Amino acid sequence: MNPRHLLYIFLFTGFLSAAQPPDQKALLRLLSNRNELLFRYNDSVMLVTYNKADSATRVQLFDNFNRYSTSSDDYVAARSLAWKGVMLIRPPFNQPDTSTCLQEAVNRAVESGDIRLMIQSFESYGDQCHGTGKPETALFYFLKSAELRQQLGSDCFYFRNVQHYGKLGELLYAMQEYKQAIQWLRTTISMKTLNHRSHASVMNTLALTWQQLGRYDSAQYWYNRSMEAARASGDTVWEAIAAGNIGWLYFEQKEYDKALPLLWKDYHTNINKEVANSGNTLHRIALIYLHRNKTDSALLLAKKGLQIVRSVPFVNPGYLRNACMAVSAVYRRLGPTDSAFYYADWYNHLNDSLNQALARNRADVVQTRLEFEKTSNRIQILIREKKDEKKRRNLLLAGIGLLLICGWLYFRWQKQRHYIHQQQLMYQKEKAEMEMKNARQQLEEFARHNIEKNELIEQLQLQLQKQHLQINEELLHQSILTENDWLHFKEMFERAHPGFMAQLQQKAPGITSAELRYAALIKLNLGNKHIATMLGIGADAVRKTKSRLRQRLQLPSDAEPEDFIKRIA
Repeated sequence: MNPRHLLYIFLFTGFLSAAQPPDQKALLRLLSNRNELLFRYNDSVMLVTYNKADSATRVQLFDNFNRYSTSSDDYVAARSLAWKGVMLIRPPFNQPDTSTCLQEAVNRAVESGDIRLMIQSFESYGDQCHGTGKPETALFYFLKSAELRQQLGSDCFYFRNVQHYGKLGELLYAMQEYKQAIQWLRTTISMKTLNHRSHASVMNTLALTWQQLGRYDSAQYWYNRSMEAARASGDTVWEAIAAGNIGWLYFEQKEYDKALPLLWKDYHTNINKEVANSGNTLHRIALIYLHRNKTDSALLLAKKGLQIVRSVPFVNPGYLRNACMAVSAVYRRLGPTDSAFYYADWYNHLNDSLNQALARNRADVVQTRLEFEKTSNRIQILIREKKDEKKRRNLLLAGIGLLLICGWLYFRWQKQRHYIHQQQLMYQKEKAEMEMKNARQQLEEFARHNIEKNELIEQLQLQLQKQHLQINEELLHQSILTENDWLHFKEMFERAHPGFMAQLQQKAPGITSAELRYAALIKLNLGNKHIATMLGIGADAVRKTKSRLRQRLQLPSDAEPEDFIKRIA
């Protein structure tokens, strides 16, 4: 080891014994130091200081980080924002989501151009996203961090490589990016700082990846390595999980005699420890019993597996899908098709949901990459333009202010214009409605007047007939709707029922003036008797007009023209 490194370790050990909170100047020195070894050393100092401090000191330390988070020095600002994110998830703040703070730390780190700072910011933000249910974002930032680590080609932050490479491999496996997952899982295993338990977990994930690719020999090899690592650490849980996965491997190859004891070992060992995993293992055991035609046992085990999987606080949808598939398969063999279809539908629903979630996650990874590249490009442009920005800032602000004022004035003008237009439309609408109302009243009055006149003439005719007197020809003509009356009537009718006659002429091309008059009087709900009197024709003529109108409208013989005419708006 380099003597300089030994000196730093000695100084660090001495500092840990005191662990006094740094003042503002000392904190600024810790944040601004860009030395590779001191970078990690300073982080350790601040973490120990924070863990040993009381609540009041922690709040004071947080206030100092908050003050420096707006520094014009991108390096200091990014470090301060990253530490704000670390502190916010701890007492006394206890905030579950610090994404905004850490995202800003990423942006400032990219602006600084410091690779080690970007690695730290990417991994901190990735950890936050991983813990808050955003695997696609975590995957992207872990990938960016890994790329930068390889670019750096040194062992800085070596103790954290294992953690993040392992998470990266697991996320890639979950996204079904198996080839990339194998790359990073192998890198993780090759690191000597990995303990036996972590080895068992990573090797198990690597074996699962090979199994998904159909490489059963490679999967068998890494499952065995996982069992050995778990056994070396005395971890019976992981040893049983690896055994169960080997049983699954035999199960897929239809070697049920080899699979069954390994699956039972996994189930019995972890039923009280890894409950969901045991429930998932049980569905494979049920399928083996079904293959051996032990349908009753298979049904019992499949239902028990489903019950176990559903009993855990956070149900694994993949395990639940597997359990439904097993229960459906058993019911198909036994014969109750309703039950088989029920669990098959449940299985299909879960399977579709998982596939959709996977597709969304993949799309989100692409979207996150696009957003990151967009942000990075924007930041690079800002960096290149920083010198000119100060000169343009005042002019830009003035232009923006002027634009806002003009926009506000234009908005107000448009709003006022719209208001006036609406008022005009409302006035015209009210005027039209009033004119229509008046026209209908006049039309009704006109019709009523004619009806009363006709009734009076009929009474006079009856009296004259009784007195055996000659009926005055001029009096008879008073009941006829004259041409002038018709023009006046038509004008009022058009105002009361705008468009009626145009629609009628469109529906009955070639309609005559007499037929139009007949239709207009029908629209006013007048009977045939009054229509005949007002038109000065007999009842037979009214019926003939009605018949011709029915033919022009192409109505069936049993249809009434009155109903059709009244439906015209």
